Amino acid sequence: MKKLIFVNQKGGSGKSILSYNMAHCLADSGQRVLFVDADEQANSSKSLAAHLAPPSAGDLFGDTPIKRLAASQNIALLRGSAALREVERSDKSDVEMVMTVRARLADIAHEFDYCVIDTPGSNSRVANALLVASDFALIPCKIDPYSISVAGVMLKRIKFIQGKWNQGLINLGILANEYDARQPAQVAGLKQLMSGYRDFMLPAFVVDRSAYREACGAGVPVWRLEADSDEDGGKGKVKTAARVAGHEIKAVFKMIQDKMEAKS
Repeated sequence: MKKLIFVNQKGGSGKSILSYNMAHCLADSGQRVLFVDADEQANSSKSLAAHLAPPSAGDLFGDTPIKRLAASQNIALLRGSAALREVERSDKSDVEMVMTVRARLADIAHEFDYCVIDTPGSNSRVANALLVASDFALIPCKIDPYSISVAGVMLKRIKFIQGKWNQGLINLGILANEYDARQPAQVAGLKQLMSGYRDFMLPAFVVDRSAYREACGAGVPVWRLEADSDEDGGKGKVKTAARVAGHEIKAVFKMIQDKMEAKS
């Protein structure tokens, strides 16, 4: 089971939307996907409710082994909940948390091809334990000065974990997210991001499209978002904007998956 974590300690970077659609893309290609929503706000869990498995993400930090999970359409969700707040405050040491989460993931690793992990927008113990336990890390980054600065902090955090905790952790890099080429500030910001972190940038970006947010609200990946009137692609058919977004983001996901396969 390849474990891919979407991580950024800044909220609003688009981790949930990207991880949610990535899980669907992998599942559509026949991969068995475990989705871990490690954010107590549980935004991903709302969109993936149809794939809910009985345990929650908090159970990954417990001492009780996790038994076989039932997947729906190749996806099994370990939902986010307030229990993660208690995990954050627990008296377990960081080492104990890492050992526990690794053991719980190992309980069910044989059932899945991929584990996709959504994390909270903070430098939390939960996020760090899951980062240490992962195989691949991806940093979504919006195009604004503060987000670009935080991306640099995330690179240092991952490097520290690679040096002290998990030498096998592979940093897939920074993915520019919610990019709007119509805004001069966005164009300048993307140039700044690429100039500052050229060696860590994925050679792609995700365009800012409302279809992503609509699809999450509807509980479907963006490429399945249907029009609700005859004015946009025909009622019951995939919206034109959603088809475009789906084509774009699937190309990005293929690049990410190819990188993981090449390094496995």
